[in-house]
Amino acid sequence: MRIKIFDLGFIIPLLVILLTSCVGGHDQQSDSVAFQPENAHSSEFASAFKASTITVYPSIVRSYNETSYYEASQDQIVAYLNNNGFTSAVAKKENIKLAQLEGRSQWAFFNNDMSLIKDALNNLQQDADYSLVMTFIMPPGKQTIFGIQCYILNKQGDNVFSFLLNSHHKLYKEAQLQSNDHSESVRVQLVDTATQVGLDALIQLLNKTDDGQKSKPQGYEITSQNIGVSDNKPQRIFVLTTLHEQLIPTYMHSLKHSLMSAFEANGVTTSVKFFSADKDGRKRFKTEIHSFKPDAILNIDIKPLYRQRKDDYQAIIGTLFDAKLADVNNTNTRWKASGKVDYIQMFGKNYTAHEGIRKEFAWHTTAAIVRAYMMDVNGHPSKPIYTDTETRQINGQRTD
Repeated sequence: MRIKIFDLGFIIPLLVILLTSCVGGHDQQSDSVAFQPENAHSSEFASAFKASTITVYPSIVRSYNETSYYEASQDQIVAYLNNNGFTSAVAKKENIKLAQLEGRSQWAFFNNDMSLIKDALNNLQQDADYSLVMTFIMPPGKQTIFGIQCYILNKQGDNVFSFLLNSHHKLYKEAQLQSNDHSESVRVQLVDTATQVGLDALIQLLNKTDDGQKSKPQGYEITSQNIGVSDNKPQRIFVLTTLHEQLIPTYMHSLKHSLMSAFEANGVTTSVKFFSADKDGRKRFKTEIHSFKPDAILNIDIKPLYRQRKDDYQAIIGTLFDAKLADVNNTNTRWKASGKVDYIQMFGKNYTAHEGIRKEFAWHTTAAIVRAYMMDVNGHPSKPIYTDTETRQINGQRTD
């Protein structure tokens, strides 16, 4: 279904001239899949995309004097993402109301509409992890799709993976998104083709970002394995953690809350307790375990990772950790993992860890354990777990 809204108040002439002023300013084909501005969220989004939920809104055809909505394009996006196992997508049949198109280039259109879409989404209930809106720029009176824009925002309205395409990009040029036939049926076909171009670009960008991430150090190393076969996916876990005394002052609080929030984001409720390595955690918290009624118990042991400086001082540069998931009624291990967080490996030999930064060791340790656990035990990637102060604050994850 197409819904058309005309803006009769302000029609700008010579639109074709203005629309040809796009990113780069010349008609030279780029080797890139699409133009995607850098942002702090793209890597986390790419790694968690398949485990995320995404609301797709009706696609929009934009011009200076018209805004039209296409639910068929919206349904095409939802079907493609779900049928190919990319993510859990749902269609929301609510048009994103946008003011008149403003700007003299596609880059200006892209940024202005990003702001308008963010404002519109802030007034709507956001149930999914992300929202997706695809828009197409068309000059008035022309059966031509000048540019494709895909907006992907998180619940806070931040750009996490938005991008645009135009005649600079191979996918766009091969689609030949223009016609001399001005019928509505041909316009629908152009929108359908442009939608698929946008989807193809999205998947290629995701794969490219994911491949790039695999080649970069994540700040941690981990090996893990399931022991035995079990279809049981615990929904309530009691976490027993032993922590080296040197880590307690600046690490324990951040570890507790990052573990709880990371598991909670993945639909798992936890209770996290700390105890001395020379004690029996099950005996120490017997009453709490009985009251919590967990499906399993996760034992985590964390020690400092040291680097000896030239003056023989042992500097803490990360953590060494072991994790074991066990049944409640016995000590049989169902899953285990071990690894390390190494900031020298991540940032280079000149990195110096001051006291305050050790909470980031906690976030990386949490990310390593929970990501491996979700993939091994629950069979799918973890929801995003952010590991630096800025992105945790932006995405509402605790930093204290």
